[in-house]
Amino acid sequence: MCNDEAVSTLFRDPLLNAAREAAAIAAHRMSAWADELSPVSVSSKDGKNDLVTEADAEIEALVRHRMMSLRPEDVVVGEEGTDALSLADHAAGDEVHSILLRAEQAAQRAAAANPAGPDPAGPDPAGPDPDDVREGVEWHIDPIDGTVNFVRGIEHYCFSAGARLHSAGPDAPDDGWVAGLVAAPMLDRVWFARAGAAWVAPLSALTDPHAPVRPLTGSSAPTTGRVVATGFGYAEDRRVQQRAALGRVMGQFDDIRRCGSAAIDLCMVAEGRVNAYYERGLGVYDFAGGAYVADCAGRFVRRRADAFLREDTGASIAVPPASAAPASPVSPAAPNAQVSPELTVVADTRERFEFLLANG
Repeated sequence: MCNDEAVSTLFRDPLLNAAREAAAIAAHRMSAWADELSPVSVSSKDGKNDLVTEADAEIEALVRHRMMSLRPEDVVVGEEGTDALSLADHAAGDEVHSILLRAEQAAQRAAAANPAGPDPAGPDPAGPDPDDVREGVEWHIDPIDGTVNFVRGIEHYCFSAGARLHSAGPDAPDDGWVAGLVAAPMLDRVWFARAGAAWVAPLSALTDPHAPVRPLTGSSAPTTGRVVATGFGYAEDRRVQQRAALGRVMGQFDDIRRCGSAAIDLCMVAEGRVNAYYERGLGVYDFAGGAYVADCAGRFVRRRADAFLREDTGASIAVPPASAAPASPVSPAAPNAQVSPELTVVADTRERFEFLLANG
């Protein structure tokens, strides 16, 4: 199904358009790197399986420069902390720039052919409030979420971007989010959200304004089974906690999925493919795009409470000592339970949401 308003928003809204171009760059470079990875271009942050590649750093650098060019008033914070790199200074820059230019020209032609449609100079009149665009935002970027999958040729990896207002405080991680986009090239899927609405589309929607786009309405898979998705950290002490929580959680679910990309898992909840997702220790770059998509799709969302507290580093991956963010009560439904500040939870029903808050 083609939703013209959604297509217009993806190309015409300033925030989503910046995320769209960034995702198009990332998808192109992921494809190029997939056949070039070698032991020389892959390293580990922990000596084992917390991998980072030259592709991560390159994509983040190119995306940072492009987004800063499109929206100089914004701040771009990436997982890898790389410096900006212009397409003009990259060997494949002309090819990538040509892809972006053709997409822009196609959008202009589509707008010219539909003069009664939304104003191409800005957001749809009935769509997002442009006040947050004028204020400026902080972008949280993950160039490749699911790097282990990427290195091993497993399809579940993606680019993720989420935008949060400059004015949003570090003590309220669920507040201030205004845009999100997740693009998974090998799954041929892009999810995006803005101002309380979310959509899913084939990857071609990044460059083709006529690509079919489907709004996410909060519906779930037509089955009575309950499926939960989760992930596991790299540190052994956290894995001990996660293994213990998994035993408790599975008492209320029928099956489990573990894709290896938090952003994709969050979008699967948004689509209703799984009923819920939970994990300890996600960085803000892990949940920035996907959690907003799930939120706008009508899911219950709680982001990690301690994700923004440290100010002594330029990277968004910093985690403060556990004592810096005390646990908070879970909800009136479970008044004696405590929520770990490290816990991120997304679920399709309030009941499952509260259960995971208390047991994840």
